[in-house]
Amino acid sequence: MEAISSIIWNDDFWLPEGFTWKDLDLEMTPGGIRHPQFSDLYYVPIIALVLLLIRIIFERFIALPFCVYLGITNTTSKYEQNAICEKVFKEVTANPNKEHIDGLIKQLGWSQGRVQRWFRKRRKANQLPLLKKATESCWRCVFYFWLFCFGGYTILPTDWFYDTRQWMIGYIREQDFNNYMRSYYLMELGFYFSLLFSQFIDAKRKDFWQMFIHHIVTIALIFSSFAISHCRIGVVIMFIHDASDFWLEGAKVFNYAKIQKVCDGLFVMFALTFFITRWVYYPFWVLEAFIFKVPELIGPWKGHWLECTWLIILQILHFYWGGLIVHMVYKLLTQGKVDRDTRSEDESSGDETPTQPTTSAAVNKKKK
Repeated sequence: MEAISSIIWNDDFWLPEGFTWKDLDLEMTPGGIRHPQFSDLYYVPIIALVLLLIRIIFERFIALPFCVYLGITNTTSKYEQNAICEKVFKEVTANPNKEHIDGLIKQLGWSQGRVQRWFRKRRKANQLPLLKKATESCWRCVFYFWLFCFGGYTILPTDWFYDTRQWMIGYIREQDFNNYMRSYYLMELGFYFSLLFSQFIDAKRKDFWQMFIHHIVTIALIFSSFAISHCRIGVVIMFIHDASDFWLEGAKVFNYAKIQKVCDGLFVMFALTFFITRWVYYPFWVLEAFIFKVPELIGPWKGHWLECTWLIILQILHFYWGGLIVHMVYKLLTQGKVDRDTRSEDESSGDETPTQPTTSAAVNKKKK
């Protein structure tokens, strides 16, 4: 086991020349420099479970009354019982094409409009309750906002946040990993682990697997930057991702409540923040610094390409989601509204109900 561990955590692969894991062994050096410790990661599963428990309490006793106050209610859709249509809906498709519809017309003697209405009502009856989706968004909005505020409090007063070279100067031996940075890391890891698991019971979206990959990549990046003490650049990446997410989730809540002016304002803030942080700052500052400046400042190491790969995958997801936002903004400008969110939930959880603003704007995110 020790031999396997030495291969996986090989100094030459993970650390630049001149550094070893022994440089990170001490939680605090004689000079008062604190380092991240693997033992801290034992708290992550506990934090994830605690956050899931807090989420249940928050959604039940805070988010639900708030959403009801906003006027969000669950709707029901009645449809006539028909065994043939029900079988097609469950075993073939919830969105029948012309061939399916023509076949049902012959079997049932119904008109085309009657068949289409049946499937439309049946899909609506299969939606997740609107209040469930709204309370989920409330939780994500509040916690993303908390992470953003805590991240800002942690790094904005520092003398290195605004200088990309300072992210790596003094690497390990002079960079202090203070308690605020430690708490920020553990909260982010715990939250993303909770999202990774709750994603399977939350309202399903068409980009389910893109979000799943995003959570995996995010966890891998946070973990690797923690393990090899790339903590300054790590907290910067977490902070700029937290900057846009709470705007999006807030817009979704007010969209469900059909309070369009508030919804539209939040969406505009989300779109602006998303493009500034993820299409401008992230690729031209963060990626540029990590790919080119970091090896220059602390020396090359074999695992550099792996971390670059994670960061580039994250940027590809940014472009994917940004493309959806551009598409919706185009529809908004040309049609005056966005009919439905291109990342909205699938048929089993609410395809008929957009998850984003319907008259002025909308877009589902994504993450970090």
